[in-house]
Amino acid sequence: MDSKKVLTDASLTDDLVVKILSRVPFKSFCRFKCVCKAWLAFSSDPHYRQKLPKIPTGLFHGCKGGSVAQLVSLSRNDEEIDGGLTFLPHHEHLKFVDCCNGLVLCKYKSNYIPRNICRFIVCNPATREWRTLPDTHPDPYTMGYTYKAFLAFDPSWSAQFYVFNFQEKFGEMPIGINKLEVFSSDLSTWIVDAAWSSRI
Repeated sequence: MDSKKVLTDASLTDDLVVKILSRVPFKSFCRFKCVCKAWLAFSSDPHYRQKLPKIPTGLFHGCKGGSVAQLVSLSRNDEEIDGGLTFLPHHEHLKFVDCCNGLVLCKYKSNYIPRNICRFIVCNPATREWRTLPDTHPDPYTMGYTYKAFLAFDPSWSAQFYVFNFQEKFGEMPIGINKLEVFSSDLSTWIVDAAWSSRI
């Protein structure tokens, strides 16, 4: 039998794990806490939170003209955070759509695609990681419709994120949802449900 003792998770105390994590660079810590639920729990525990790399806090501020929003930091140590999202491709043409638990959803348009196709990018400003989503599935007859998209992400539940893209008929009165497209990051595709209008 080997005389060396095998180090297991059970032999590491919470205090020792937090001490190790406190020496990890912030970007690495962001990645780690998406992988390990116990480490995510440390980041929300008031007892350990002060010892860990500081999670950036802030808010998004944007102009009504449709330009991308700027992250306004509320922390002192957010020098590494690119609040203007300039690390993204097409960042000059991005429009802020939504944010959820550290992820940001942006939409971008091109002169080369029809107006009824939506193109989205989901990014993490803290790690500068991003993902371009595939084009949405347009309906051939979409005059008089508008699109509203929302981002859903809960790292304590899963590392996956979801984008909900609602197609709504607009007019003088709210007419309702005509179609719902859902993007799942684990499936890497849009799922289309055109039967929403009959359910609402």
